[in-house]
Amino acid sequence: MPAPPSGGAGNGSQTAAGQTASTNAIRIRMYRVGFGDCFLVSLPVAAGNQSADSFAHILFDCGVHAKGDIGTLGKAVDNIAAETGNKLAILVATHAHQDHIAGYDRYGTAFSKFQIGEVWLPWTWNPNDPQAVQLQKNQAALIGQLAQHFTALAATQPGSVKSETMAAIENLKGNPHAIALLKAGFGVNAKVRYLKAGDVLPGGSDGIPVPGLSVKFLGPPQSTKFLAEMNPPAGQHYLTLTTDGAEVANAIEPFADKWKLDDGNAQFASSGFGSKDESAVQEAVGSPLEALTFTINQALNNESVVALMIYRGQYLLFPGDAQYGNWEWWLENLQPDDILPMVRFFKVAHHGSLNATPVEALEKMSDGKFGAMVSTQSTPWASIPLVKLMQRVNQKTAGSIVRSDWINVTLPTGKPAPVPSKDAQPVMPSKWPAGFTEGEFWFDYFIDLS
Repeated sequence: MPAPPSGGAGNGSQTAAGQTASTNAIRIRMYRVGFGDCFLVSLPVAAGNQSADSFAHILFDCGVHAKGDIGTLGKAVDNIAAETGNKLAILVATHAHQDHIAGYDRYGTAFSKFQIGEVWLPWTWNPNDPQAVQLQKNQAALIGQLAQHFTALAATQPGSVKSETMAAIENLKGNPHAIALLKAGFGVNAKVRYLKAGDVLPGGSDGIPVPGLSVKFLGPPQSTKFLAEMNPPAGQHYLTLTTDGAEVANAIEPFADKWKLDDGNAQFASSGFGSKDESAVQEAVGSPLEALTFTINQALNNESVVALMIYRGQYLLFPGDAQYGNWEWWLENLQPDDILPMVRFFKVAHHGSLNATPVEALEKMSDGKFGAMVSTQSTPWASIPLVKLMQRVNQKTAGSIVRSDWINVTLPTGKPAPVPSKDAQPVMPSKWPAGFTEGEFWFDYFIDLS
């Protein structure tokens, strides 16, 4: 991997570790934690000299997959504490996967020392919602049974269980304590909200505790049709996609007709992201229990809180790991033509995987008018991020995109953290795009408000 570029444009004062927040710019910090998400958004709420009260800080997720952990999550929590003065206006847990909430459990004691205004969670965790309670009960029972089954099978028949299946099980289990801490607001009197598609929160005394910020929630939907069925229909199997020889091990399809692409459409011609890719989706030899494991993973991804934050005219889209069911609902119901062209920042969903960014959504974003970040690496899933999707995002942003795995990190073992594959897109630039700077183990993106 070539040496990373140095420098890059921004709107705050330069420091040795990157760039500080500016009282006239939104700063979005993406930590490299491995295969997981941890994003800190700092909104300038007071002009003048910088202080802890000059910004409202919002944390989106804090987690890493056990099989993709590079050992920096604890350092990220320490940095969040230092950057925010232990004050978070809002803390968000988008959904129940380990790679998004493990840090809330692992570093729960640290978070209990923060001053937290609000905690935002998906409606599917609401203990006062009968539909949510039943959904969680069903999921917990199935996950427990699957974990026992595959653990026993692996012990009695070595080599009989796919590593991807065990990785999926790991991502599903071990989160009850994190969820309990989040529901309790870490015991610091934080207001806990359970959010669903269609909810709107205004800023100010009657809304969220950030003056001037409004948030529209595009997901998760309440319809079980869009969340995903818990029991796969007869004939549904674990599917793979071959793209440039890579196997997609975390996708449950087939695609609905509305997601089919037309190679004759000029907007896809330059990227090569077309129907030939979808036609490569083929049925693999998978057991019904493997299919069920990945169906539950898909269902939890579709429970993601999808937040569209609007601050001083800037639209920031954080879709968590939302997959097609979640996107499909709001693309049909929440005026995407009024939203997507306005997006100024896009957190690429589900680490850039095949099944998490609909073409319809990406193409409605304005060419060259937004920046993007993707928290990703090829461990434990070599097929993530999807090469042609990343190529198209790069084109849509006019190169205003960074990948977390462009940051060199040394593992606790002394070995380097995973680097992008040889065919990865986009190719790391010789200089960071305008508005981006690199810190110790994070990227910052600045949106100028002047």
